[in-house]
Amino acid sequence: MDALQTALEKLVRDDGDTIYSYFQEIKSDYLIEGTSAACHFHCINLDGNGRPKVDALIQYLVGKIIDYAIPRKKINAAIKYQQETGSTLKIAKLFTQAMGLFTSLANSGEGGELILFLFAEKFLKLPQIICKMNLKTNPEMHYHGADGVHIGVDKQSQKLCLYWGESKLYSNLTQAIYKCMKSISPLITSSFGDGSAEERDIQLLSDFMNVDDPNLEAALKKFLDPDNPEFNKLEYRGICLVGFDIDDYPTEPNKLNINGLLETFSDKIDSWRDNIKKRIIEESIHGISLHVFLIPFPSVDSFRQTLITSLNGD
Repeated sequence: MDALQTALEKLVRDDGDTIYSYFQEIKSDYLIEGTSAACHFHCINLDGNGRPKVDALIQYLVGKIIDYAIPRKKINAAIKYQQETGSTLKIAKLFTQAMGLFTSLANSGEGGELILFLFAEKFLKLPQIICKMNLKTNPEMHYHGADGVHIGVDKQSQKLCLYWGESKLYSNLTQAIYKCMKSISPLITSSFGDGSAEERDIQLLSDFMNVDDPNLEAALKKFLDPDNPEFNKLEYRGICLVGFDIDDYPTEPNKLNINGLLETFSDKIDSWRDNIKKRIIEESIHGISLHVFLIPFPSVDSFRQTLITSLNGD
């Protein structure tokens, strides 16, 4: 399993500290007593004049859509073409393709899904194992289930862990947590043979695995084959991202710095954690390993609409 873990870690995309320009950590790895869950609290960073960097964050997210939506094989082929020819033509085409995969629906949750992808790779070091966005180009292909699927190795248990991701952005915190836990519960509690969407996603993983290494792909497929004994070493886990509105962000320049904002949020994370714990227990998923990322926004609706506008080239 050590060799497999090393191979998976190499798949993680990491551009250093760039993400910290847009997100500020409040507290991470905050364990929820009586569960197998850990909370990670982040907020949107402030610029030098104390203004939330929402617009800059959106441009950062737009710049990440190739990594999120396009399979590694296509990305690597485009990079190879650029290295051989000096032309960025193939890379530019991938960006256009990725832009076309995002919906223009007003209630789209794809912004939260994109952040979940970034957090899973950056903070948890768990690579994306399937580009479900890319499957939208095929109208005949099943597209349902988790908002994201990531993968990793548990050193202690020596199991391959499949992390189903679920993201919810709502103006109300309680509603966001409720909806997120209600959605993640069937993903991580399903069992093979029950005909669930997750069972079909296992088949998608086998057919459209987001790796560009035949040896790694063959090794992983053993864990995804229910007829292979290695399948019994596959553990389902969850990653949640919850976004909600809060009015603590400064609305005028130079009224509050990031330290003051963090102090305000730090006073609230215990109540946020208790809210998450309540829903985890009520969904009976307290025995399953979960990572819950929670992000307060100045306005999730404003964030969503501005991102949609940017992704549609307006």
